[in-house]
Amino acid sequence: MATIVCKRALTQQAPFLFVLPNFLSFGRLIGAGVFPFLQHTSRITFFFFLLVSVSDFFDGWIARKFGSATIIGQCLDPVADKCLVGSVYILLFCSGMVPFWLVVLIISRDIAIVGAVLYLWFQHETRFVTGPILLSKVNTLAQLSYAGLMLGSSTGVWQVAFSHGVCVVAILTAASWLSYLEVFLQKQRRV
Repeated sequence: MATIVCKRALTQQAPFLFVLPNFLSFGRLIGAGVFPFLQHTSRITFFFFLLVSVSDFFDGWIARKFGSATIIGQCLDPVADKCLVGSVYILLFCSGMVPFWLVVLIISRDIAIVGAVLYLWFQHETRFVTGPILLSKVNTLAQLSYAGLMLGSSTGVWQVAFSHGVCVVAILTAASWLSYLEVFLQKQRRV
């Protein structure tokens, strides 16, 4: 019943409600730029990270649940995710929590994916651009979860000894990168 009321309210309210998912994605994009300034305030950084990360779930849920998905949102959401992950891992490196090579792997994968999408978009029609693959969603979840564990551990909220987390994130990131490379090469052959 509450869902029906919410749907009815959303369809009858001002148009800004339809872009709430876009607003959340844009907020996540801005949040990614704030992380470097939070380096010396670990508790604030941790709770800010939780807030920004949770917005990733809600923007997609709201867009699907209330039919408010837009083309801008479909482009803005993955860009915001990549910026968030990149900035958090740069912060983790600067704090001495992750090795430099992991940051390079994560950021270079994201740059390669964005570059490939732009290349396909400019060379062909937008129908050749693919959405996220399941492995990529798992990879993003692992990256954000590990970052959250590391930030939470640094604040004293909890103490987690997850020594293999770097390896898990690295393997998933590399596997996701190779999967996207395979998709890109397949699309190139079709043209």
